[in-house]
Amino acid sequence: MSRQIVPFGAAQDGRPVEKILLRRGRLEAEVITLGAAVLSLRVPDREGRPVDVVLGWNCPAAYEENGGYLGMLVGRYANRIAGARCVIDGQEFHLTANEGTKQLHGGPKGFGFQLFQPEIVDESTVRFHHTAPDGENGFPGTLRLTATYTLTEEGLRLHYRAETDKPTLCNLTNHSYFNLNGGGSVLNHRLWVDAEHYTPVDADSIPTALSAPAAHTPFDFTIEKPIGQDIGADCQQLRLTSGYDHNLILRPQPGLRLAARLTGETSSIVMETYTDQPGLQLYTANFLPDDPRTKTGVPYGKRDAVCLETQLPPDSPNHPEWGDIILRPGAVYERTTEYRFL
Repeated sequence: MSRQIVPFGAAQDGRPVEKILLRRGRLEAEVITLGAAVLSLRVPDREGRPVDVVLGWNCPAAYEENGGYLGMLVGRYANRIAGARCVIDGQEFHLTANEGTKQLHGGPKGFGFQLFQPEIVDESTVRFHHTAPDGENGFPGTLRLTATYTLTEEGLRLHYRAETDKPTLCNLTNHSYFNLNGGGSVLNHRLWVDAEHYTPVDADSIPTALSAPAAHTPFDFTIEKPIGQDIGADCQQLRLTSGYDHNLILRPQPGLRLAARLTGETSSIVMETYTDQPGLQLYTANFLPDDPRTKTGVPYGKRDAVCLETQLPPDSPNHPEWGDIILRPGAVYERTTEYRFL
């Protein structure tokens, strides 16, 4: 076994979970085979001291038992699908619901709860491989996925590649919870997002429309502001989700482009998010479980982190008018997101 790979306990079914250490310059990351989750990401602050900027649990059981999907690769379809159903080429598929009547993040045994096969490329890169069988959680087609995590001189690059043998859905993202100070509330973190529109939702967090103007609402981050500046505003959308939990529609640009910038107010660490995805789900950790099985032994609290999940709009399988998102045999799903630190 490579010195980069060490044991990280066992999953509930007894299979061993492994931890992989990645290094590049002054950056270090730890990722685990359960859910291909990012366990830690250490970057230097303004004084050069390493700060772990992501939340994580200290054992596989905490990942499997808690909601939240800390650091996990989520899919086969990230975010929510109303009624846990979809239609592909005129055929209706009934998906496995795991949030009331909805499906969230691919269902109860989505990718975040699967064991991935690691392939060490070098000291800074690991490839995770997984094959999702036809019919898993209701999705058609055998999906073969490779997720490549690379620690660059600037940050962490996540590249997803998937192929199928039947028409299916594929929408992958990373669900890391970021705190650029290494702990405490993120409400004073400053955030800028290149998004002039957002996706409004109903009480079940299902979109009521693809797009609404963000200007003059709490969802306007086109001018950098503290995350907490408007989170308590008298706004029905924020009340429905107990904070931010909304898709921000990124300004269309080709290829990998700057989508968001997050700044830790005490560490002065700046994280830029680059992506080729059309949307970014902004989530302010509104429902973190009170569990001491954290990396520090101190339970996480509400709004102790922020998620910037790059992805397709929620419930897009039920809205073909929003665009064709079907992955077909012979085609390749490829998406990239980078978290770069300044």
